[in-house]
Amino acid sequence: MGRKNDYLFFLEPVYANSGELLAWELLTRFADDADINNKRNPNRDAGFFSQLSADHKWQLFLHQVEKLIQLYHAGFKQVISVNVDRDIVAGIFKDAEVQQKLATLTLMRIEISAFFTARFSRADLLTLKGVAKVTPAPLWLDDFGPGYSNLTMLDSGIFEIVKIDKEFFWQFGEDRTFDILLDHLNQLCRGVIVEGVETQSQADLLAHKAIYGMQGYLWQSVYLNDLLAQS
Repeated sequence: MGRKNDYLFFLEPVYANSGELLAWELLTRFADDADINNKRNPNRDAGFFSQLSADHKWQLFLHQVEKLIQLYHAGFKQVISVNVDRDIVAGIFKDAEVQQKLATLTLMRIEISAFFTARFSRADLLTLKGVAKVTPAPLWLDDFGPGYSNLTMLDSGIFEIVKIDKEFFWQFGEDRTFDILLDHLNQLCRGVIVEGVETQSQADLLAHKAIYGMQGYLWQSVYLNDLLAQS
């Protein structure tokens, strides 16, 4: 794995319509592409983890876990979701030591990309259910939208929160179809977070919709190390 200072961790906030801060998503960027000043970078959005080997991803996940243990032990009291993929899910399921560490992180959420469920199989469902049993962290589903979503997986009831893909929101957020989808998703999970909120007009559009929260570049992110330094 590369040097630890090759990348940076930061937290992107999730807000309710009321303005309440609900949670954070832990994101990772290469140090030379870590601008968090509300600037959307299409190249960056293509996916940090897609550029890494399976071993590198696993080592990075272990480092994220250690950072969160530090933060929560320092008294942090808010929910933080952490992105994982198939390789990391498999690693969690097999590694008892990691499971013990995750057991201490009761405010952590494991966020699984809908890319995982796009190739959903019974084995995948059993693996996810297994992870849900061996860790206290509820599962969240990321990137829900056309082409990468599987309602069968949602019907399993294993996801606490579903995040709607920003591209889907941008295209259909003003349509009745979007409201119908929200109603359906709310029957399958405990709440929906809409990603890709970059302007106040987009936030206003969601003000009276059946959502749990909103996330996007409209709100300022913070560096994880800055929070640790303040602890």
